[in-house]
Amino acid sequence: MRRLSRLFIALSAVSCAFVQADDSVVETIEVKGDFRSQQLNKIPGSIAVFTDADMQRQNAQHLDDLLQQAANLNFSAGASRGRFLQVRGVGERSEFVDSINPSVGVLIDGIDYSILGVSSLFDLEQVEVFRGPEATRFGANAMAGMLNLQSRRADFDPSGELAATFANYDSLQLSAAYGQGLTDKLAFRLAVDHQQSDGFIDNNYLQRDDTNNIDETTAKLALRYLATEQLTLDWVTHWRDLDNGYDAFSLDRNRTTLSDQPGQDQQRSQGSMLSADYSGFGFARLFSQLSYLNADTDYGFDEDWSYDGIHPDGYSTTDRYLRDRSHWSAEQRLVSSTDRHWVAGWYHSQQKTDLERQYWDWDAWAPAQFFSHFERKNSALFGELSLALASDLELTLGGRAERYQDQYSDSKGITRQDDDWMFGGKASLSYQLSDRASLYGLVSQGYKAGGVNGEALGKADATGSAALADYLRERASFAPETLLNTEFGVKASNAEQTLVSRVALFAMWRDDMQVNSWVTRDQMFIGFIDNAASGRNYGLELESRYQFRPDWTLYGTLGLLRSEIRGFITEEGVDKTGRDQAHAPDYQYQLGSEWLLAERWSLNLALQSKAAFYYSDSHDAKSDQMHLVNLRLQYQLDQWQFALWSRNALNEDYGVRGFYFGNDPRDGYAEHTYEQLGEPRRLGVSARYQF
Repeated sequence: MRRLSRLFIALSAVSCAFVQADDSVVETIEVKGDFRSQQLNKIPGSIAVFTDADMQRQNAQHLDDLLQQAANLNFSAGASRGRFLQVRGVGERSEFVDSINPSVGVLIDGIDYSILGVSSLFDLEQVEVFRGPEATRFGANAMAGMLNLQSRRADFDPSGELAATFANYDSLQLSAAYGQGLTDKLAFRLAVDHQQSDGFIDNNYLQRDDTNNIDETTAKLALRYLATEQLTLDWVTHWRDLDNGYDAFSLDRNRTTLSDQPGQDQQRSQGSMLSADYSGFGFARLFSQLSYLNADTDYGFDEDWSYDGIHPDGYSTTDRYLRDRSHWSAEQRLVSSTDRHWVAGWYHSQQKTDLERQYWDWDAWAPAQFFSHFERKNSALFGELSLALASDLELTLGGRAERYQDQYSDSKGITRQDDDWMFGGKASLSYQLSDRASLYGLVSQGYKAGGVNGEALGKADATGSAALADYLRERASFAPETLLNTEFGVKASNAEQTLVSRVALFAMWRDDMQVNSWVTRDQMFIGFIDNAASGRNYGLELESRYQFRPDWTLYGTLGLLRSEIRGFITEEGVDKTGRDQAHAPDYQYQLGSEWLLAERWSLNLALQSKAAFYYSDSHDAKSDQMHLVNLRLQYQLDQWQFALWSRNALNEDYGVRGFYFGNDPRDGYAEHTYEQLGEPRRLGVSARYQF
C-alpha cells in the first residue's frame, strides 16, 4: 500500500503541474448514467468512458473486445461470450443451478441485462464503466460497479450508417442504422446488426470447425416524442436472437475438442424502456422510467468433453439449463433545476426466473430433470444532496435504503423466503482547482442480497455421506455482503487539452464476502455460495492521453490491484486466508499510439497486458500472464471509412475461464487446470459509410 501511495502522489503531481493559466473548459466527455449528465473530469469517482472512437480504435465488435482497455476490469466466459464481470477483483464468474446476485450490473438504455451479457456494440453512443460501489444511483446490482451502455437515441436530424466486417474463421458482421424526424414532434431511429463466425474450436471427433460458433442478430427501435414544451417521451425496444454453439473446453487443454454432443448458448430476448422527462415544475425536473425484459435462454454442454467409447472408464453425459427470465422496474426521481443540486426518488422492481435443468442423475443412474422458481422484489428510496461549501469546494451526500423479498421453490420440495433491508450511500468532497482540474475524496458503501443454495440443499441427501450432507445443510443459505470503499482522485488536463489524466487510489473492505465454493466427488460437482469473514481490495487506476504532435497521440491505462481473502476454509479444510481473490489480477495496462500517416491514413498500435490471476476462490489454478498486440490501419474518404485490422496479432493463448479437477479417463482422471481460451489472432477488413 505504501508503494501505491508513493506512485499516486507522483502521478498526482504530474497531473497538477500543468494546471495553471486560463480557466477555459476543455473536458467534453459527459457521463450520462448518473442522476444528471455531468462532465467526466468533474465527477467525484473513478469512471471510464468509451466513445465510438474508442470502439473503432479497438475494432471492438463485442464487449469482450472492449473490456481489455479498462483498468481493473476483468471478465469470465464459461459460455460463448464473456458475460460475468469483475471490477477491482469483485464479481461473479458463472451461473449454473442457482440464480446469482451480480456485483457488477449491466444496463443497456436503462434495461437491466445483468448476467445476460451484451451481444453487440453497434450503434452505441458510449459505454460507461463505474468503478466502486454505486448503491445510491443503481442499488443492489452495483456493489462493485456498473456498466452503463447508451445507444444512439432518436433524433430529428436525418442520419444513418452502413457497416460491414469480414474476418478469419468465416466471420461476418453486417450492420445498418437510420433515423430522422417523422413530424416536428416525433422522431425515430432503427438499428439492426448481425454477426456470425465459425468460432475458434476444431472438433476432431465430429470433424467440424463450427461447434463453438457465433450466430447473433440484434435490433433496436427508438422513438422520441415532444409531447409539450415541458414533456419529452422516449421509448426504446430491443430484440435479440442468439444461436451460439458452446464447445469450449478440451481434454487436451488446447483448441481441439472431442465432444460428440456439443452444447449451445442460445437466447431470445425482448426488452423495452419508456421514459418521461418533465420540466414544468420549475424548481426540479421529474424523470420517470419504466422498463421490462423477458429472456429465454438455453445453455448446455457436453459434460464429459468427449465421445462415448473414448476409454473403458469413460462416461458420456450432458448438462442443460433452460431459463425463462422476466424483469420489470419502475423509477421516479426529482432532479433539482436550481444551483443547489439535489435528487430524491423511489425505485421498485420484480424479477422472476423459472429454471428447467436436464442432467444425468448419478445416484439414480438415469436422465433427470430439476425445476426451480425464484422471485425477487426490490423497493428502494434514495436521495442525494450537493452543498457548495465554497466557490470551488463541494460536498455531496447520498444514500439508499432498499428492501428485498425473495421466494424460492424447487422440485426437490425445498422452499424458502427471505426478507431483508440493505443500506448504501456515499459522501464525497470535490475541490475544483480550475475548470481543467479537480481533486476529490470519496467514501461509499455498496451491498448485495443474500440467498438460498438450492443446489446444495437438493443434493445433501444424495451424497452418500452423512458428514457431507450436514456440511451442505449448514450452507443452506448465504448472508448479504457489504462493501465499504474509500477513494482519492485527481482529474486534470492542460489548456490545449493535449494532456489529459485521471488518477484514483482506492481501498475497499468486504464484510461477509460471498465466495463461490465447490464440492467435487468423482464426476459429481456441487456448487454453492459461501461467506468468507471478509476481504480486502486496494489499488490504483490511471488513464492518460498525450498528444505529442498534431499527428501523433499516445494513450494508456494502468490498473494496480491487491486483494485478499480472510476467514474462508474450503470443504477440503484448506484455509484460503491471505490468498488473492479470484479474477483479481495484480495489474492491467494498455499502452497505445495513434499516428496520422498522411491526410487520410492513420495507424493505431496498442499493447494490452494482464497479470496472472486465480480462477476460483476454492482452488489455486491460475491463468497465465496475457500480452495482446492490436493493430488498425484506417483510410478515411469523406463519409467512407475503411480499415485493415488485427486483434491479438501475435496469436497469444490466454484463459478467460478455468477449472481444476479430473475429467480425462485416459490418464485416470488426474486433476488438471482446464481453461477456456480467449480469441486467437483475428484478421479482418471493415467498411463503414455514414450519412
